[in-house]
Amino acid sequence: MGKGIIMYQKRLELIDECLRNYERPMTVKEICDECNHKLGVQYTDRTYRNDLEKIEFELGGKINRDQKRDGCQCLVYQNVGFSIKGDTVANQVVICNLDKIKKALGDFLGLGLESSLTTLTDEINKFMGYDDNNRPVISFEKVLLESHGRVKPHDLLELLLKAIIQHQTMDIRYEVPGRGKREWTVFPQFLKQYNQRWYLIATKHRDEVEGKIYNLALDRILKMEANQHIHYKECDVDFSVYFENVVGVTKPDGAEPILVKLRIERGEYPYIESKPIHASQKVISEYGDDKDYVYVSLYVYDNFELRSKILSYGSKVTVMEPKSLRDKLVHDLKKSLENYQD
Repeated sequence: MGKGIIMYQKRLELIDECLRNYERPMTVKEICDECNHKLGVQYTDRTYRNDLEKIEFELGGKINRDQKRDGCQCLVYQNVGFSIKGDTVANQVVICNLDKIKKALGDFLGLGLESSLTTLTDEINKFMGYDDNNRPVISFEKVLLESHGRVKPHDLLELLLKAIIQHQTMDIRYEVPGRGKREWTVFPQFLKQYNQRWYLIATKHRDEVEGKIYNLALDRILKMEANQHIHYKECDVDFSVYFENVVGVTKPDGAEPILVKLRIERGEYPYIESKPIHASQKVISEYGDDKDYVYVSLYVYDNFELRSKILSYGSKVTVMEPKSLRDKLVHDLKKSLENYQD
């Protein structure tokens, strides 16, 4: 079973223990801190809120939120004695995981990888997106299953997937936008799909910054072949969480996620609600009941893809906070306007 699914089950079991702590009910933040400490992994509050919804609405663990401590809402099971460790609920968790496997395998269909799915029982971890060390190696957009007809399989996809799983160093020739062609020796680490395009996430041999992560569009790789002479170096990044607060594929070096607040024209909101800018998107009420606009927040890195996505909505979406992001967009819009002046 893949590392992601194993960690998911462990999180559910730890949350279950917290929800059965009737002597001192815990807040969501306390549950998050407690579980992260025991897991040794820093999952976000949003991850735990999603897990709590899973427990309550799919596994039948109705949660009482009436108790408060220091003004904060505390959570326990409504039914004393309930636990997801019961046989019936455990079976539901297994069914849920099997459903994840089915969907993940479905992602591979239509991507030119069918020939590699020959020995399903032996290779299922690998083609679930994990290598022999249960390291995740591939990530799909959630919309991918709906759009196989529009997301074009790439000739290099299967070759790179095998290179990651088999820890194979690769020599590539790459078209750098606006700077011509470059030749690099890279260590393929991960594959990510975004906006109907595939990216190789890799580190470079003899790079100026050791372990620096690059995203390389597969359609810009002009030539690629295995390098049998340079030993492969695996980076220590957990890609199951690396892109959690990223719109697109670019994670700025040394940066932290920021809270972005957007004002959206009410007529445009149903579209953005059905196709969120980011998974962290949620409606906020601090601006009051505005009949003309809906206000939402995102917790994301400030990167090129985020700014491009916001600008793509034109006047229908406005950044309210933070000022730093607002100023960058104002600058970009002014530069664009200059291009239309005689």
